[in-house]
Amino acid sequence: MAVKLPPDIAELVTARVESGDFASPEEVVRAAMAPWIAREQARAATLDELRAKIAEGDADPTDETPDEIRDHLDRVAASLQRQGPNAA
Repeated sequence: MAVKLPPDIAELVTARVESGDFASPEEVVRAAMAPWIAREQARAATLDELRAKIAEGDADPTDETPDEIRDHLDRVAASLQRQGPNAA
């Protein structure tokens, strides 16, 4: 693959190679892309985890409606209030 860099970026790449910090323009680009690649890999892993949790939730046979969940939470809250502030 050949990539045409804007002149200002090409100058930076050339300067880094000429300084001896990198052996080639490819090394400069690889090093510059490393943080982006790491972020993309972390993003992909997070999306995979979220998809797995969604699939887990979709497979849950309890499938309660929002009203049923709200009623349950109201009952739990009322129970905790009856028990006093040190119950939790």
